[in-house]
Amino acid sequence: MALATQARPPAPPTLNEVFEAEQGLVGLILAEPAVYGRIAALLRDADWTQNLHRGVFEVVGRFLAEGRPVSLDTVLPRVSDVAPDGAPADLYLAALAARAPASARAESLARLLAEAADARTGPDHLDRDLYAWAYEQALALRRGQFPALDALNLAEEIEDLGGVIYNRMESALRITLMHLLKWDHQPEKRTRSWHLSIRNGRLDVEDVLERHPSLNRRVPGAVAKAYRRARIDASGETGLDESVFPAECPYDRESIMTRPVPWPPASGES
Repeated sequence: MALATQARPPAPPTLNEVFEAEQGLVGLILAEPAVYGRIAALLRDADWTQNLHRGVFEVVGRFLAEGRPVSLDTVLPRVSDVAPDGAPADLYLAALAARAPASARAESLARLLAEAADARTGPDHLDRDLYAWAYEQALALRRGQFPALDALNLAEEIEDLGGVIYNRMESALRITLMHLLKWDHQPEKRTRSWHLSIRNGRLDVEDVLERHPSLNRRVPGAVAKAYRRARIDASGETGLDESVFPAECPYDRESIMTRPVPWPPASGES
């Protein structure tokens, strides 16, 4: 008598299936914002694996809750300026909206993401020893043991690493911009410390760009984001009202990186 074969549990969605589902849902959200409620009923912010996709989901949800209009133009300033392949986010998101799937597929795509999230964040996920996990993944890669890879989490960790590098550049720009604002708006209080902070901030930006030249295309977006915080910080450190500082960054890239800030100030300089 033949033995009955034991049923195998269904395999979790592949990384490519998850990525394509996210693309389809993002396109739908941008093309038909009314679909958002159906998707949000099945998904949490943490269920998304790609930063730009997650950002669109979060921003659209916030806009709808506040009664604000949702369009590519309104969402873009609030999300990452880079697509998963490193291309500009505006072109990437416009393409997703243009080829969005039928809205009838919203629930099935959202359920696929939810299933993948359950597989990615199982009961042992929070207790995972990240150090040991990283070495296990590296060993599996070196040995070509691809079925052993935790692909969904591995992709997310790699993308987060890229985010850390970008954040290092943005942070250095914020420090540089804050001290340039202080330098220009309180010339009578200029100090050697401000001068050194500008110089060191510039060097930090240069170091990141030298090691990671592909980040050059993200400098304009990083400056815009860094300036928003630099303006707040400059107001706090100078005691001046935030409205004293321009709403948009008044410095171009060359000024940020090379404009002279001599110390000690030249005689008669204000």
